[in-house]
Amino acid sequence: MAQDIAYQSAAQRGAVPVSEARPLPVVLTTLTGAALTRSSVTMTGASAELVPADAARRVVIVSSAKANGDAAFDPTGGTCALDAGIPLSGGDTVQITGKEAQSAMTQIGTNGQKLTVYVGT
Repeated sequence: MAQDIAYQSAAQRGAVPVSEARPLPVVLTTLTGAALTRSSVTMTGASAELVPADAARRVVIVSSAKANGDAAFDPTGGTCALDAGIPLSGGDTVQITGKEAQSAMTQIGTNGQKLTVYVGT
C-alpha cells in the first residue's frame, strides 16, 4: 500500500518524509490537479465506514485532530479494530494514493472523536 506522505521543504523544494523533526504541512507531490473534498467523521467506538469505494478516486488523506486519542482505519474496508488497523494518534495524518485509494475504508475510535478526511479525484 502506498503511503505517500511528504511536505515541501523551503530550503530544498523537494519531498521530504514527515517525522517529528520535520512535521506537516502535507503537499500532494504527484497529484497535481486533484480536486479535494473535505469531510468530518465522528466515531462511535465501533467499526464504521470512513469512505465508500470509488473507482475514480485518486487520493484519500485522513487526519486525526491533536486533541483526539488513538484511532485506526482499515484501507481494505473490513471490520476495523484499534490493534489491527492503521493507527492514527492525535495529530497524525496519512495519505493514500493510487489504486489503494479507490477501495472502501473503515474506521474506529473513541465515541465522539473526529477524523478529517480529504478525498480527491
